[in-house]
Amino acid sequence: MNKCVKCPHAGKYAFCNLGAGARDFLDNQSVTLEYPRGSILFREGERGAAIFLVCSGKVKVSASSSEGRSAIVRVAHHSDVLGMSAVLGETEYEVTAEALEPCMVRVLHARALKQFMAEFRDATIGVAQALAQDYKAAFQEIRRIALPETPAGRLSRLILDWAEEHAAIGSSSFVINLTHEELASMTSTTRETITRTLSRLRKDNVITTKGVSFTILNPAMLHQLAAS
Repeated sequence: MNKCVKCPHAGKYAFCNLGAGARDFLDNQSVTLEYPRGSILFREGERGAAIFLVCSGKVKVSASSSEGRSAIVRVAHHSDVLGMSAVLGETEYEVTAEALEPCMVRVLHARALKQFMAEFRDATIGVAQALAQDYKAAFQEIRRIALPETPAGRLSRLILDWAEEHAAIGSSSFVINLTHEELASMTSTTRETITRTLSRLRKDNVITTKGVSFTILNPAMLHQLAAS
């Protein structure tokens, strides 16, 4: 079994900054699962029975409308905790979580989470930090969709958010492993518009791409587009 104490991210993020007793509890009471790309961790509408701590890999989080349309809300990565509000509120999951790439995830069921919080103060702090991360992700989604008036602005905002996120975890390069259709879903536009916009950004030397790898050449221009 993978132990939290051996994790390279120990001490850095929500539920990764735990004392020895809390780490032992989490190791003993949770189950570590590996999800291949495309696997569903949980579905929107299912009863919130467990939280999911992403240890490695990326998870696509999406929501659907009553008409059946789906939109990607965020892409979660290591240190993110999914399903927290549904478990605490004893309600259904508001979103669907799907492995965007091979993932290792620690699953802690609702009853164990409540015991975890009751016995360990640092666990309660971890829950608060996880909810704060959810709030930040929701704010970024609103900012990305509502503020830029153009598709280029929304895509620029998404690229900047991803660049900022990867800089925060110590990486000088970043990968957006989403299809143009998925990028369109995250920016409230169309696949064709995403393709044209990326082509123009490359032509204007604002970014370069190699497969799914992105490099920003002109961050000032991206910020200008995102503010328009």
